[in-house]
Amino acid sequence: MDLIFNFILWYPSSRARELVELVKKMGKPPSYVKKWLTFQTGVGKKGIKHYNIIFTEKGHGDDAVIEISKMFRPFLDHENVEAELEVLLSARDALKVLG
Repeated sequence: MDLIFNFILWYPSSRARELVELVKKMGKPPSYVKKWLTFQTGVGKKGIKHYNIIFTEKGHGDDAVIEISKMFRPFLDHENVEAELEVLLSARDALKVLG
């Protein structure tokens, strides 16, 4: 099974411009990342919530966690920036869990 990750960042709207500069410095994802989709939404007083849906090739889950975390590490050095890394299941794989 290919692994799908959701790396979520929350940050204050006032930090958006400086964080955009960090995005420019992130570099390219590893070759085993098949697809990377990015979405964001405003979440009111909390600022901005940024979703990164990352599809990786089978067998690279451990490597992906390390590399994705390294890519986003500079964001976490900024005040009031929070992050969460989730592993997502497709509906088909979720049904396999249920039996």
